[in-house]
Amino acid sequence: MVERARAATPLERLKPLAKSALALGCTPTQRKHLGVIMRLNEFGFFRAGGVLIGTHAFLSYANQLGLHWNDSDQTACIDFAHAGRNISIALPATVKAQSHSALTAMEEGFLPMVQYRGHASSSYQHRDEPEFQIDFLTPRVADNDDPIQIENLDVALQPLRFMEFSLEDVQQAALFAPTGRCVVVSLPPPQRYAVHKLLIIGERGGQFRAKVSKDLAQVASLMDYFKMADPDAIKEAWADALSRGPGWRKRALEGRKALALKAPELVEALLD
Repeated sequence: MVERARAATPLERLKPLAKSALALGCTPTQRKHLGVIMRLNEFGFFRAGGVLIGTHAFLSYANQLGLHWNDSDQTACIDFAHAGRNISIALPATVKAQSHSALTAMEEGFLPMVQYRGHASSSYQHRDEPEFQIDFLTPRVADNDDPIQIENLDVALQPLRFMEFSLEDVQQAALFAPTGRCVVVSLPPPQRYAVHKLLIIGERGGQFRAKVSKDLAQVASLMDYFKMADPDAIKEAWADALSRGPGWRKRALEGRKALALKAPELVEALLD
């Protein structure tokens, strides 16, 4: 028995704990989505500085904070981010990820949607489910929207404004499949995730109305938690966003205005 336990891989040793977490009410991730995240983890994406963002990060906060979201629908897209060249000095040169190979070589793999100048893509689409997509993002620098290539990452990264706000003080959390499989990932701090969503809401145009509605719902859910548990965390993140210049302040206030229409009590308590 002891020898068998020692021979087990880390993931095998975590499986009983994962099953216990699910039995206690943790929210699982769809099996096919977790399979992609685990695949990228195996090929070094998180070790190379990658971060899980978007709706899958939001769903994981429920487990991290001991909550259960009323609306836990899982999007068909999985979003990842990387700080780009800003993080290279903090990582050994030997830390490399094979993200492109990990996705395209899967049994039911993904195809690059657009390739840039011979490099790997920043977006991938499932061969049989076109709505199932994977996107790689990075902070936007100097109004340049061209995807950038990080040598040790093996994918291109699409720049997005304000993305750097979410990538500070990254945390770790576990994702679970209904079967008990699990993976440890890097995530933005939930308070920064919420404030970043407000910045993005202030940036989005009318054609993104559906996304704005989903973003506002996520922001309201997280802020409702922080209002009760740790209001200072949101207030500090909000003050940080406002202090970063007139462009940041303008988008932040526009996002706050949109949230006030949905949850005025949260704005009054946390963002005034």
